[in-house]
Amino acid sequence: MNLKFNNTTKKYKSKIALNSFSAELSEGIYALLGPNGAGKSTLMNILAGLLKPSEGDISLDGRDTVKMGREFRDILGYLPQEPGFYPAFSGLELMEYFSELKNVRNPESRIKELLEFVNLTEEAKRKYKEYSGGMKRRLGIAISLLNDPKILILDEPTAGLDPKERMRFRNIISRLGSEKIVIIATHIVSDVETVADKIIFLKSGSVVGFGTMSEVLKIAEGKVWEIKTAQSDADNYALEHFNSNVIKRDNDVILHIVSDEKPFSDAVAQAPLLEDVYMYLFSEKSEKSEPQ
Repeated sequence: MNLKFNNTTKKYKSKIALNSFSAELSEGIYALLGPNGAGKSTLMNILAGLLKPSEGDISLDGRDTVKMGREFRDILGYLPQEPGFYPAFSGLELMEYFSELKNVRNPESRIKELLEFVNLTEEAKRKYKEYSGGMKRRLGIAISLLNDPKILILDEPTAGLDPKERMRFRNIISRLGSEKIVIIATHIVSDVETVADKIIFLKSGSVVGFGTMSEVLKIAEGKVWEIKTAQSDADNYALEHFNSNVIKRDNDVILHIVSDEKPFSDAVAQAPLLEDVYMYLFSEKSEKSEPQ
C-alpha cells in the first residue's frame, strides 16, 4: 500500500496553511509532530476529504483519492480531536449507530471484538456523557476502526488524558501499525516516541524533518548539552532561554540545553532525544528566524 502526498497545498487568501507537502507512506505508524497552527489538522482534513487542497493531490496506489470517492472513504478511519458524539447514547448505541452508517458487515461480532480491543466491554452500556476522557478516546478509536480501515487518522488523540490513559492509548495504537497506515497528529512528543515508525515534523505548514527515529535524532546531534549548576542559576537561565529545562537528578540540579553552540565551557554533550529535536526545531529562536 502506497499513500502519496504530491505537493499538497492549502492557501487561505494570503496565508499558506499547508505548503507543498510531499511524502510517501506505507504500512506503519507515522507521527505528525508540530505546535498548534503548524498545519497538522489542515493536512488531516484534506486527507479525510473534509477540505479541498488549493494545489497538489493525494493518491493511493497510484489512484487519486478524490476521484476514488466513496471507495476511498470506505477504507478510511478518522478520529478528530472533538468527535461530537451524542452524549445521551451509550457506548454500545454509538457503535451500533456508526456501524450502520459505515455499512459494517456482521456488526454484532465486530462491535464485540472492538469493545474488547479497547477494554470497554464492561462499560459499553454506560452513557457516553458518563465516560472519562480516556474512555471517550478509546471509544472513538473503536468507532474509527469499525470498517477495518486501511488508513487511520488520529488528530490529537490524547488531549486532556492522564498518564495512565496515555499509556493505554499507546498500547492500543502499537498493535495497529503492521496492517494499516496510522497517522497520529499531535504536539505531545511522549505520545509517539515509543510507537512511531517514522516522524514527520511540520512547522508553519512546511516539512522540516522526516524519517525514522534514528534519522530525525540526527537533526539535534551535537546540539544537546548538560551542566550541573545551582538551582537559582538554572532557574534564571531556563526563564530566559526557551531552549532549556531544569532536571533534578538524585541530589544534583542539571541544566539541559539545546543549542547550536556549546553554552558553557564545562557543558557536556548529550545524545539527543526526540523531545530535544522538537525543542530545537520549534524553539522561540527558530520561530523568530523564520522568513516572514
